[in-house]
Amino acid sequence: MGDKLTEKDKEVWLKIQAAYETLSDPARRKKYDSSLPFDDALPKKDDISEVNFYEKFAACFQNNSRFSQIKPLPNLGDKSTPLDEVNKFYRFWDNFKTWREFGQFDEYDTEDA
Repeated sequence: MGDKLTEKDKEVWLKIQAAYETLSDPARRKKYDSSLPFDDALPKKDDISEVNFYEKFAACFQNNSRFSQIKPLPNLGDKSTPLDEVNKFYRFWDNFKTWREFGQFDEYDTEDA
């Protein structure tokens, strides 16, 4: 089989090897995950009602929560959530700390150095 490898086969193998090296190294994996597109969409004003407010916005916060350095995260709650829990929720998001890196937006790639 080794004699029958084409250049295309070698190219595919090298891509698989590079992917494995990226995904198996925690620092490189974090950098890769940080580069993935993010859905920062918010519900449209016309789609929000008193009935679905918490459900719609909880999904937005849940979407962002996967990037949090701090776990567990407080929930959005609902209209019956005690005020101290509401304050805890807002304090958390006012001081949100993410593990995402944004080096992909830098002018130079430090791995090329």
